[in-house]
Amino acid sequence: MQLIVRKKYLDELIELYGTPDIKVITGIRRSGKSVLLQEFITYLKSLNEQINIVMINLQELEFDYLLEYHALHKYIMGQYKEEMTNVLLIDEVQMCPQFELAINSIYAKGIYDIYITGSNAFLLSSDLATLFTGRTMEIKVYPFSFKEYLTYYKITDRYDDAFDKYVKTGGMPGAYVYKTEDRQYDYVRDIYSTILI
Repeated sequence: MQLIVRKKYLDELIELYGTPDIKVITGIRRSGKSVLLQEFITYLKSLNEQINIVMINLQELEFDYLLEYHALHKYIMGQYKEEMTNVLLIDEVQMCPQFELAINSIYAKGIYDIYITGSNAFLLSSDLATLFTGRTMEIKVYPFSFKEYLTYYKITDRYDDAFDKYVKTGGMPGAYVYKTEDRQYDYVRDIYSTILI
């Protein structure tokens, strides 16, 4: 699958880099939150400074033992490096029950620049206010816009035809890997069902 840089969201993260709040990246499933984190890591590595990047993807089996908040906290504290800028990124944080206890404790120490992602179903704006008591900055990631759709397919003319297809298949980039519209519809239908049910 081809990847495109989602500059709008990446610029938001870059603007927030180094600020004290917990940066929370939310969005529906398969909207590109994990890819955005990887783009941000690439940006961080391009900076001319000493950065300790701690990246945890709780969907990956190698981090399975961190699905308990005490273990998560202990691991993060163990990765801290003095005299460096320490950046913590946790993908799909909601997979760890009571993750907010670990995150709030880390936040209180003021030693990490913190970024977490989670699906809207688990991290509603109202819940964020309760979980982190006003310590967050939310970045809402949406499916591809029509402009991003055009970029993905390298379309430079016949915008009416392209818009008709965009309306039918939606802005879910995962659907674009399928060659037929029927398969693309199936993909979007499955995502829709998963979100609602």
